[in-house]
Amino acid sequence: MTRGRGWLLAYGALTAAHLVTIGIGETWSQAIAKVLLMPTLAVWARLNGGPVTLLVALAASLAGDFLLQIDHLLPGMLAFGVAHACYVVLYARRARRRSLVVLAAYGVVWAGALVLLWPGLGDNRIPVAVYSLLVTATAVTSGWNGWQAGLGGALFLISDGLIGAGLAGHDFAARGYLVMATYCVAQYLLAGNLLPGAKHTR
Repeated sequence: MTRGRGWLLAYGALTAAHLVTIGIGETWSQAIAKVLLMPTLAVWARLNGGPVTLLVALAASLAGDFLLQIDHLLPGMLAFGVAHACYVVLYARRARRRSLVVLAAYGVVWAGALVLLWPGLGDNRIPVAVYSLLVTATAVTSGWNGWQAGLGGALFLISDGLIGAGLAGHDFAARGYLVMATYCVAQYLLAGNLLPGAKHTR
């Protein structure tokens, strides 16, 4: 994964810039930095031989980023649902060992989080339940592919869990930072571990 290091550095810089714009509350800069994240990561992935399905996942994530930025929740969830479906397919195919322990553990996490958030979700209950199942599936299948990919899936679940907490009325000062910080690291880890030269540590 030595090609396109400049693009990967740009992804890191955009991540930092976006977190800064969250702090200063500058809407336009925040939106611009956010929508540049996934295209930058996609170029890096492509230069390093990333599969087409991964590029579809990153393109769907771009659509989701944009839609959520302009407060279109359900279309944004649908776009990210496509991204997670791509990740599940990619990671399920390459898994050499499918751990029932990982599946059971994440099943408990999914059910527990849904129970906690359910009262505050209102009309979003069913969409969140379905979408969160897809995010959990990404966490499970990536977890079958070593700790680095598994960390990416876990961080994506945490990021979206924090969004769900906000939807349910459980907000706190650093939530926006944590959502995007965990999301950006998650996307890098998930994408990077799907590249031909990636080392899959178990």
